[in-house]
Amino acid sequence: MLNENSKEETTDPISEAVDQTPEMAEKTESLNEPEGDETTDNTGVSEEIDTVEEKAKPEAIEIAGETDAAGESDVAEESPIGDPNPVEEPGLVEEASAVEEVNAIAEVAEVHDEVEDAPYRMDDDHDHEEETDFSILSKEQLLELIEETAKQDDLSRATRIAREVKSHLEVIFAEEEHTALDTFLEEGNEKDDFAPKPNEYKMRFLDAYKKIQARKGEQRQRIEDEKQKNLEIKRRILEDLKALTENDETDDSLNRIKELQNEWKKIRAVPHEHVQELWDSYRFYLDKFYDNLSINFELKELDRKKNLEAKIDLCMKVDQLQEEPSVKVAMNLLNKFHDEWKHTGPVPKEYSEEIWARFKAASDKIYEQKKVQMDELREMRRKNLELKTALNERLEQVATLLYEKPKEWIEKTEQINALFEEWKKIGPVPKEQNESVWGRFKDLRNHFYRQKNNFFKHLNKEKTENLSVKEALCVKAEALKDSEDWLKTTNELIRLQGEWKKVGPVTEKHSDEVWKRFRSACDAFFTRKEEHFKGQKDEQEHNLDLKKNLLKEVKELEALTEAQSDEVFKKLREIQKSWNAAGYVPIKFKNQIQKDFSSSVDALYKKHKRNAEDMKEGQLTEHYDELAASADGKKRLQAEERRVKEKLRFLKNDVVTLENNIGFFSNSKTAGPLIKGIKDKIARANEQMERLQKELDTIKKHY
Repeated sequence: MLNENSKEETTDPISEAVDQTPEMAEKTESLNEPEGDETTDNTGVSEEIDTVEEKAKPEAIEIAGETDAAGESDVAEESPIGDPNPVEEPGLVEEASAVEEVNAIAEVAEVHDEVEDAPYRMDDDHDHEEETDFSILSKEQLLELIEETAKQDDLSRATRIAREVKSHLEVIFAEEEHTALDTFLEEGNEKDDFAPKPNEYKMRFLDAYKKIQARKGEQRQRIEDEKQKNLEIKRRILEDLKALTENDETDDSLNRIKELQNEWKKIRAVPHEHVQELWDSYRFYLDKFYDNLSINFELKELDRKKNLEAKIDLCMKVDQLQEEPSVKVAMNLLNKFHDEWKHTGPVPKEYSEEIWARFKAASDKIYEQKKVQMDELREMRRKNLELKTALNERLEQVATLLYEKPKEWIEKTEQINALFEEWKKIGPVPKEQNESVWGRFKDLRNHFYRQKNNFFKHLNKEKTENLSVKEALCVKAEALKDSEDWLKTTNELIRLQGEWKKVGPVTEKHSDEVWKRFRSACDAFFTRKEEHFKGQKDEQEHNLDLKKNLLKEVKELEALTEAQSDEVFKKLREIQKSWNAAGYVPIKFKNQIQKDFSSSVDALYKKHKRNAEDMKEGQLTEHYDELAASADGKKRLQAEERRVKEKLRFLKNDVVTLENNIGFFSNSKTAGPLIKGIKDKIARANEQMERLQKELDTIKKHY
């Protein structure tokens, strides 16, 4: 049978298996204080030995010998032993001899309280019977879990789950963002233009997390308030104890001291800085009380028998823990029973060693039972670590290579996702390796996605360059769409279409737009060409005769003198209107008849010292005078103004496009002729814009 007096010298075989940690040592020290074990500070709750493994450290289970307990707890609760024969008349203290008093004090020092130095603890993260493998849960399941947990009372569990959920949601959100970015880039967009959509799941997580934090804050405040209240109560109890030690002993003194002891035991947490001070004072006054106590021996024996019954009941409760399936519940209850044992007074000496041995054996059996479960779990986690390490090797073979085609990147992305699904199914690994093995897996995946993004970014750059080339082809086609040199322009547009086919793809965003622009320019020319050749030959011949007659009228004006200039230009304006109103002429005569007409008109202006620009300006003024004088003149002027502004806008856009094309071809050694042609077009466009601006000013003068 285990001797309580030699208990500290007996080494627990379980304790030898595990080195004591500083945290356990600190906890053991605090548990030697009566209120330390039951502290419910929320900080301790959220870090409440964050893991069941820490709660189950075997070295923390060592139960202090009753020699220590006699000095810390039981001496404070037992009554001194006097004469083995009961005192016939209680209260006759003066009949006790000095020798009996000395023996009583010595006997008190030998009485041992069967109290543990620290609570039983297991050495794993938490109750693995309740453990959840977060890696296999979906985003919705993770959020439902934390939202449900936020409503429960176990804030320690809620905090742990919040950390796990946050870690796994970060992976899911990052993967979703990678996928969204890939899709965005594959659609031909720029990476800098990418903006993740608002994530309602993040908001749901933050809402649940804030609720947990708010409840923890409220709990901390309640605990602090309760500690202050408990401090005041214990100080009042100490005052009552002090009064009992200073006043004369009465028949009710022992009952009162027991009442104060029971009241003291019911009070748990107090501010940490007052724990040792209160406990030292408590032991001092109890020791002083029992040093001075001379009470009926029968009362002391009765008190010891009651303590024996209480400790037998505790042994039975510990035995029943074998049927408890939850490691966490079992260890918490075991700690509670040890605390009750600690605060239960001494038993008759003949039962002291036996009852202590029974209690310790039952406690050790519970620990051994749970330790087997922990060992099985450690082995499972070790195997999981091997599987995840092998998975990292497979991932590295895929994630560290560079691929040349978009299709290859898409195939490898599917492989990466498949490996991630395997990872989720494996389960947890040992805590000390979890961060490193998961960190490697995560880093490899991130490396792969960075390389993939760089590839598509470069591919997108090529598409952007192709877009510039096709836009330049559009400019060329648009410059030809109004041409009336049907044969030459037809051959040139066919050549441009051949170049278009050789250019690679452009960004998806601009593909349809640039193609429609190019096709529109080509279609415009070929439609005009088709319509042109559908024109009636007779009508063109008639128009040619009309223009020849008008040309004759112009030449007849050459006979008029400078004194008749006003008449000349009045008649010339009428001829110009008729010329403009005339339709198409046969293509082979078009340029020549126009050239003859322009030459004759220029000759008249030269003879009468005016230039063509003056004539055109005069014609415009006359034209807008007529519009302004009409019934809906203002409306028609506004329509003309919109027309001119629209032409100006198109010309400005064309100039910007042409200037950009010059920049695109500036580094090409063979682009000289092309650049010169573009600059000529810019110059012509600027001249047209200048004329249109003058026309716009003329319109505004007629409002």
